[in-house]
Amino acid sequence: MSDKTYELTMLYDFFGELLTDKQREYFEYYYCDDLSLGEISELTGVCRQGVRDTLLRTERLLRQYEDKTGVVARFMSVSRRVDALIEDAERLAPMTSGEARELAERLRRGLAELKG
Repeated sequence: MSDKTYELTMLYDFFGELLTDKQREYFEYYYCDDLSLGEISELTGVCRQGVRDTLLRTERLLRQYEDKTGVVARFMSVSRRVDALIEDAERLAPMTSGEARELAERLRRGLAELKG
């Protein structure tokens, strides 16, 4: 998956519900189902240029939503921080015993649950 596709699918995961039905349909055909513009055109009965314009407008909208909210950037930052804390807890557990070890393991499990 290209960086652009990854970025756009992340944005879509967060902001897809803000798009029109047509924008969601074209986005999913193109980015999720990996259909070409021509294939989407045939499926929808819209000219290839119309499909392309809708996809470009959709990409622009998704980026604007992120620019205004920063939700995806915050999510990624928190996700990286949780990963680092999980690693710290995993490293700490073998260095401790008794109640401290149980606490380190409970922290690791709790952070892993937050991560999903």
